[in-house]
Amino acid sequence: MPLLTDIDETKLSARLPASVAVAKMIQLVHVESNVCDLVMHSPHEIPTCAIGGKSDSTKRAEQLLGLPPSVYFYAGRACPDFGGSVFAFAAECEATHTGSATPFDTGGLMSTPPHLKLRLTPNDGEVERVAFGKATLLPLDSWRETFATFLAAYFDSDQDYWHKKPNRHDPEGLIELNNDWRAWTFEIRFNEGQSIHERAAWCADESVMSELRRLADEEPSAIPGDPPSPLDKFFAGPPALESSGTEKFCTRLEQWVQEQAAI
Repeated sequence: MPLLTDIDETKLSARLPASVAVAKMIQLVHVESNVCDLVMHSPHEIPTCAIGGKSDSTKRAEQLLGLPPSVYFYAGRACPDFGGSVFAFAAECEATHTGSATPFDTGGLMSTPPHLKLRLTPNDGEVERVAFGKATLLPLDSWRETFATFLAAYFDSDQDYWHKKPNRHDPEGLIELNNDWRAWTFEIRFNEGQSIHERAAWCADESVMSELRRLADEEPSAIPGDPPSPLDKFFAGPPALESSGTEKFCTRLEQWVQEQAAI
């Protein structure tokens, strides 16, 4: 894979054990714009692009790269541009899914105009970008091994993944030419929906939390013996990291992810 070309083997061997431990534990993070609908309506799962209203750039990337409609996550990172709530899922959830991963944001690779800058030959055109994207696809069941190598080879510490650019360049200039962290953050894709009830943690902005409280206030009183309502079932799971919500909901969840990985 171009991103891991000509790495410093000495630095890699020194850093790799710690990075492997982080890579095994790092949570999959998804920012969601329709959390109230997911809570209230069956099947209570984050849908793939075939069902949910994902952006045109996401759907275009899937079509050009030959990817099935997917649910999208970042490894440990969260972008508030995508919605007002964020969910984290433990590594174990991958065992029930098929999918793939890429060491950058595929929507940014294939958007028009491209969000991610690259230095490709013979031209930086759609054909070259499709070839580059396909060359970097990773299997869902082994992407964490590549991620561990990336952490060890491109950062002085694992914590830098959240706070700094990688400290070395790649042949296509993905790191050199971009300042957006989505250029070097691993994107993970599931071919099937992901249940929100399997979350390990979540957080939201004030408007989302206010709407969930409104829905809860309007719920009729529970009848003894009846199954829990969708809201009750959701609230029975892990509570929001900030009960009143926060405009920094993505930052708050990223902090939690780092705490879980003992970084």
